[in-house]
Amino acid sequence: MRKISNLSRTEKLIKNAINLFELDLKGISVLTETASGPFVTTCLIAAVAGADQVFAVTRDSRYGKAQEVIEYTMRLAKFLNIQNRITISDDDSSKYARYANIVTNLGFVRPINKTLIELLPRDSAISLMWEPWEFRQEDVDLEACKQKGIPVLGTCETHPQLLIFRYVGMLALKLLLEEDIEVFRSTILVVGSGHFGIEIMKVMQANEAKAILFDPLQDEISYELKGFISQCDAIVIAEHKARFSVIGGETGIPVNWIHSSTTIIHICGEIDYISLEENEILKMPPRKVMPGFMTVTTDYVGPRPVIDLHTAGLKVGEEMVRGMRVTGDYEQAIQYALKNSLVMDF
Repeated sequence: MRKISNLSRTEKLIKNAINLFELDLKGISVLTETASGPFVTTCLIAAVAGADQVFAVTRDSRYGKAQEVIEYTMRLAKFLNIQNRITISDDDSSKYARYANIVTNLGFVRPINKTLIELLPRDSAISLMWEPWEFRQEDVDLEACKQKGIPVLGTCETHPQLLIFRYVGMLALKLLLEEDIEVFRSTILVVGSGHFGIEIMKVMQANEAKAILFDPLQDEISYELKGFISQCDAIVIAEHKARFSVIGGETGIPVNWIHSSTTIIHICGEIDYISLEENEILKMPPRKVMPGFMTVTTDYVGPRPVIDLHTAGLKVGEEMVRGMRVTGDYEQAIQYALKNSLVMDF
């Protein structure tokens, strides 16, 4: 199981983030997850920020056994002297719903279904720990939330105090270097739209790579592109919006344009795994993921992206809960929360 390497630095990052986002959870209880690596920190952040109770659920996964995660989380809670306010369990998240004011939409809490939602107190809210466009219907039952009067809002990852997408550029750099692609003077195609493509290109250009950006939502697959691909040392795939194949298949860059000496660095985006294997093209990291999911996330560069984003996400939850308590109304609570520029609506 992956563990945090520097506990003292992690403590500093947590306290800095709480101060930065002015997170104050006194009088509020939180239902969230605990997991391996930096994802252990969400429940710790909530408790350090003064939450009355924190319920952190986990499950066995390919990243680690639940019991190992539970023991590790409790060790960190004791290190931070907050163990008396955290309950860590591998029970279903719905067991703690009746006590929770903030519910995060993190992996082991999901699915946040009608059963769980109907158990929530009147002044509860569900905080999306990312931007609303990343929302998946199977994660949270929005209709049940509306019927119950539970606000659901997201976290603005492009907020000046967050700039989470900057880490996507650093993530691409780290993955390339791990595959012995020097970046400097390397020929690299970046496949990605929006913030992902832009931030990766900034890092490539800053390190003097011969890089071009291909936006599959706007750019046409051309013979000029084919010529560039034939010279590529690497192709970085970081497409988070397109719901079609960007490499191979009927819609993507033809796999037979890619030389076997070219390394595919995959962060996210739909690709034709079978064709890549048939053409003996190296794809790294090797794990296969479903469309809409990332092969590797920004936590791979270090704990700060997770700590900052999840602290901001908890602040979104705090604003909604305080809005519910001040106004007593679902719609008014949403408007109350949206006064904070960290908060993002659908």
